[in-house]
Amino acid sequence: MTPSTTAELTRVDARTWTATGAGPLEFGFPPGPVFLLDGDHVLPGGGTGRDRCWVLPAAAGTAWLISADGEISAEQGHVRVHAGTATLVEHRARPHADVTGAEFTLDFPGADELADAFAGFYWGTMLPSVVERTLAADYPDSEGYVLSTLADKYAGTYPDVDHEFQVKGRIAAGSTLDLAVVRRMIELQLRMMREDPQQLWRDPCAVQPDGTREYHVRRNSRDGRENAVMFLVTGNVEVIESIWLYVARSKDLDWLRAHIDDIEGAASCVEDCMDPLGRLWSDVYYEDQVIKDGRETMAASLAAHSFELLASLEALLGRDGSRWLTLAEKLTAAIAQPLPVGYWDPEHNRFVDWVDRSAVVHDHVHLLANVLPVLFGQADVDQARDVLALVERELDEFQRFPTFLAARIADYTDSEIGDGGPYDLCAAGRYWCWDAAFWSWRRNGRMLFDQLTTVARQGAAEDYVMGERYDMNHVYYTDGTPWHGAAHYYEYPCVFTWVLFCEFLGVRPSLDADLAVAPRLVSPGTVTLPQDAYQLHYAYRPDGFTLQNLASTPRTFALDLRALFPAEPRTVELGPGETLTVAREDRLPRRTPR
Repeated sequence: MTPSTTAELTRVDARTWTATGAGPLEFGFPPGPVFLLDGDHVLPGGGTGRDRCWVLPAAAGTAWLISADGEISAEQGHVRVHAGTATLVEHRARPHADVTGAEFTLDFPGADELADAFAGFYWGTMLPSVVERTLAADYPDSEGYVLSTLADKYAGTYPDVDHEFQVKGRIAAGSTLDLAVVRRMIELQLRMMREDPQQLWRDPCAVQPDGTREYHVRRNSRDGRENAVMFLVTGNVEVIESIWLYVARSKDLDWLRAHIDDIEGAASCVEDCMDPLGRLWSDVYYEDQVIKDGRETMAASLAAHSFELLASLEALLGRDGSRWLTLAEKLTAAIAQPLPVGYWDPEHNRFVDWVDRSAVVHDHVHLLANVLPVLFGQADVDQARDVLALVERELDEFQRFPTFLAARIADYTDSEIGDGGPYDLCAAGRYWCWDAAFWSWRRNGRMLFDQLTTVARQGAAEDYVMGERYDMNHVYYTDGTPWHGAAHYYEYPCVFTWVLFCEFLGVRPSLDADLAVAPRLVSPGTVTLPQDAYQLHYAYRPDGFTLQNLASTPRTFALDLRALFPAEPRTVELGPGETLTVAREDRLPRRTPR
């Protein structure tokens, strides 16, 4: 049903109407979410913008995209267009489109669940979390201020651990607006580090509405015997990958050149936490209720990877990145060393979780401490073999919704659990993000599909509003509730979006091409992604694969089809609308590796 309006409506096609009249044009809608575009900002909840406005129903019903060449003001139930003409396009309640209106189509068995989940997460959590021009408009730090939770318990923005996955989700969503949000989030982090009152280039744990910056936060263990610094290097490590993704997506070398000194400053904080043996004394990394006063395998592995990414960014600018490569090599050499010097436990044939400052080893069979060194090529051949065997043995424990922190959750002691309780000793989207990267590296599309479907179904059961820590009805909280912590949290929506687009559909930023395309589909089907980041269509069939460039300019694609059928990776250039077909020469049944 079309909205009530003062304008005259003329149908253009099955979903499109033109509204004309003596402006301003008034439109009435049932109450529901409203999103206004204003340049490269979004205003969730209403306000005044230009060009475009979305009105969504509260639940089932029709969503509308209203566009006009003029100012648009909106609030729940009412839109005013300051122009004599507007266009209205009808969409499903949670549009299968980005905020600019670019509609995506996934067509393969099980695709509807995944597409609905992305739409629910995008419109219900990811866009409403961007409050730069609404809730945060008058805050001391408003640009790049993106909420981690839409519940009122935590009103701050959290650069140290949340930006990494907020950025990945928005990079994956693919619109020009999402990319602008990413840029501002990164710039907020770089400024916070540059303005560190101790001049140590620390990324703050939180920036609060009153402007308070929490650069140094310590937390005690539950028994009061231990304490550790929260996220001493977490944000400084992750911002480098975020910047790499932004540059690979935007190709904005002027931006990179303008910020390279700050980026090196961020990296220097990590370097300062390394000892002469190449060990990184990182304290707590990601896990704010696990008290790690020492050196973590996960942190060292991610830091080495980020130093390598920084070296590649330096090379883009024609600068010498050998300093960062040398640091990466030192970290990598230490990771592979056996205890007590390194992180490898030769008795149990696995990497330990962390070693504290008293040289006590802490290990509950940590997932990322083991798979990350293998993923990044930091483990030797024998270590990689042992880790892959470990993952197989512990697969049921590691794949609880869909990724669990460690296989021996029940073994954490009161000296290891933080005084806020053990709520993040199980599953969090941040672990899933890297676990999915591991399975994608192994070209196991079936595992990725099963993980995505698990999250999509739980999301649907909760109207796509997901809590901070999921699947906690296991060891420490057995009250039947599947999450504990902050409500309506960013983490699973953002990570789901990243895993769906960048790992499973296999489209992601690249420094060496306009786009990398490496699908992990498990059945034939088609994917059409008109979002600015992608602008492609591909079809996977039993006899081959077809890729089409939907952009109006020539583009290069780093194409890797080895997860689908035997085919040499190649970089191809396609003109506007041009199509490439790769025939499947090997027609024997394909085995999916685990």
